[in-house]
Amino acid sequence: MRYHLLPPEVKCPACDADLRFVRVRGCGDLYSCVSDGRPCRCLVMHYRNKTTKTCGYAILYNYGAFGVWTACSDVQARA
Repeated sequence: MRYHLLPPEVKCPACDADLRFVRVRGCGDLYSCVSDGRPCRCLVMHYRNKTTKTCGYAILYNYGAFGVWTACSDVQARA
């Protein structure tokens, strides 16, 4: 399922660079860090939380676990 694009305020949790859409993966959208010159390979998953039924994003660690989930509405409210 393709969700809306992440807001431009959402940055890479590891290096604070921009994110770009890669592909749809399972039940969400996969984004990658576009850091220039830095060796960051951070992946971010944009998906819907099963409990709250709202979309948000979380870092996807190399070993397959998700990091802390943040709602998209929280990001837009802070901007």
